Amino acid sequence: MEFEIADMELMGENVKPRLKRCGDGVRIYPLAKLAFPHVIELGSHCRIRDFVFIFAGKGVVIGEYSDMQPHSVIWGGGTTIIGDRVSVGPGTVLLSAVYSHAKGLKMVDGLEEGSSEALYGTLVIKDDVYIGANCSLMPNIVIGEGAVIGAGSFVNKDVDPWTIVAGSPARKINMRPK
Repeated sequence: MEFEIADMELMGENVKPRLKRCGDGVRIYPLAKLAFPHVIELGSHCRIRDFVFIFAGKGVVIGEYSDMQPHSVIWGGGTTIIGDRVSVGPGTVLLSAVYSHAKGLKMVDGLEEGSSEALYGTLVIKDDVYIGANCSLMPNIVIGEGAVIGAGSFVNKDVDPWTIVAGSPARKINMRPK
């Protein structure tokens, strides 16, 4: 029996030729999985480590020298834009869509048409951001340049540049120097 991965989902370095853009020195570890690589852009020297899953949806851009650490996920079907020199901690989930909570709608895919509704958005993470382990970032927010998000945080609002936030929901803890 031959093992075959569907064209829309590829693992490891073999995904590079199918990416929309792949910079120099990009490293995609063997157990990283990228769905819909034709809408994924990877900047030079970024790393996608083992057990990362990227569901590209409408598009994913990951900047130069950025690092997706093990078990981090980009999910949702919307758009995710990650700047340069961003560290996404292990176990972190970056969401670009949520389900509508309107009366009577279900919050699961695969049901009869009209029984659920995904609300697609955009998640933007600016340059030089550090995101700790096991964080959740919601769609339609901007994480400002140089921000730090503490481990285990739930981020559902914009984070100002050079601000340190933590908690669930994330709150300002301090500022960091430029």
